[in-house]
Amino acid sequence: MTALRGGAARHGFSLDNGGLVVAPPRRGDVPVLTEHQALCGAMASTSDLGPLAADGVAGGYGRVSVAAKFFPATSGSLAPADPKFPTVGSFADRLAWLVVVHRTPIVFSCPAERTSAPVRLTPRRTDHDYEVFMVDARTGSDALVYSEGAPGGCVSGARVAPTLNAVEESVSVPWTLTSRNPNGYSGTISATVLPCDQYPGTVLVDRDRADVEVQVARPYGPPCGRSEQVTLSLHAAVVTADLPGVIGHDPVGLVTNLPTGRRGATPATTTTTTPVLVPVDATMNGQTIQVAVGQVITVQPLPGAQGLGSFTNPVMSSDPAVLGPLTSGPQPLVAEFRAWKAGTADLTVGPSACVHLGSGQVPCDGAFVVHVVVH
Repeated sequence: MTALRGGAARHGFSLDNGGLVVAPPRRGDVPVLTEHQALCGAMASTSDLGPLAADGVAGGYGRVSVAAKFFPATSGSLAPADPKFPTVGSFADRLAWLVVVHRTPIVFSCPAERTSAPVRLTPRRTDHDYEVFMVDARTGSDALVYSEGAPGGCVSGARVAPTLNAVEESVSVPWTLTSRNPNGYSGTISATVLPCDQYPGTVLVDRDRADVEVQVARPYGPPCGRSEQVTLSLHAAVVTADLPGVIGHDPVGLVTNLPTGRRGATPATTTTTTPVLVPVDATMNGQTIQVAVGQVITVQPLPGAQGLGSFTNPVMSSDPAVLGPLTSGPQPLVAEFRAWKAGTADLTVGPSACVHLGSGQVPCDGAFVVHVVVH
């Protein structure tokens, strides 16, 4: 855009009939943030603008206002109750940095249309396919991403409404390996985070190199407190692999997802000799299967027994030392059990896990069991 070429906006503009309005800065408006900081902040935002920047960006600062109907703005499509999630209450006539990128056009999967009445989506003259990152230029806080409205949908003349989301910045934080489990697949690490960081409970070794990154989502602005240590689970890159003998550390700092050209010289995983997934479903009730050490059995969702609607799989192993789950908590809908050593174990689900007893489905008409022999 002609308005944003670095520094102060050269002229005003608006999107979506006043949804987003930008005016040139007033005399005496001096941002505290630099242009470089604003650009880095945009590329590191949790809206994942980095890949879109390959086609170029436009940046500058000015007086920014966003229509009141978009507020309060929260991160994601829902308003989480967790106070760690940022909420922005308003954005009116603020001195702000803006970074604009072209987004990929939205693709819709529509039912087959009659050839006599095809869907016609007509762009408006004012449509630009813009994603606009904005952040308060004086405080570095209250970061938002405005997605411009566009034609789209499965009805002629339909429109996709503009949206506004509060965003955090993605940060790679330091970590230290603290333990390796005897099974070779997993371990624990200690990561350095801030009190307001949202961090994962489990991290994986990179697939393309023997490195690990602990990525957190952090609110923009001043630090929210003193750093602290948290313990996270560490897993191999894939379920049939073991942790590498030497584990490297990905770079720390802002995660922009921009190409870096960095390549690891060490393979990311040490795989087992038979890295095969063995699927098990309801039709295999009562059967005996044989697997090799290192293979992983995946148990598909069982009709009527999906954790009482909690999106978990209630299947259990009779001997976790022989055939054990890869997670310490509840199993996901597709449960995974790895063969750790030679022996026998049963995968079972009792009728008590059924949502509707007596439905005639396994295991609702009796216990579900699959006998496993590990060689």
